Amino acid sequence: MKTDRNQLRFNQVLLTLLLPLAALLDLPLLVYLLFLLMVSQHTPWDLMGVLKRALGIPARLVEEDPRPHRFARTLGAVFLGLASLFLLLGLKGVGYALALLVALLAFVNLAFGFCLGCFLYLHLRYARALFTGK
Repeated sequence: MKTDRNQLRFNQVLLTLLLPLAALLDLPLLVYLLFLLMVSQHTPWDLMGVLKRALGIPARLVEEDPRPHRFARTLGAVFLGLASLFLLLGLKGVGYALALLVALLAFVNLAFGFCLGCFLYLHLRYARALFTGK
């Protein structure tokens, strides 16, 4: 299976730059928008992919299992969804803390190549195999 490495890096750059900006300037709408962009990646209407193509960023496909990356994006989307919910409820401290956690993990992946979501995915698969024999 193939993975678009430029799409992954593009997502990480957006999250790393825009989530701290949203927290710094108190722009919850930016958190909501990034949440929608991340959620759309799991649909035929991939808005993040459309944005990447509109900016002229070419695909860089590599032979790699996309499932760990999908799992990591799903976790990121869940945390941004929770951040959005807390921001909508007026709990800005919790909302922006969750959003900044997503930004931090995106930065770690971007700068050091360590994907916590991918790491968790693999270890959950190992644990499943250990307990179920599959």
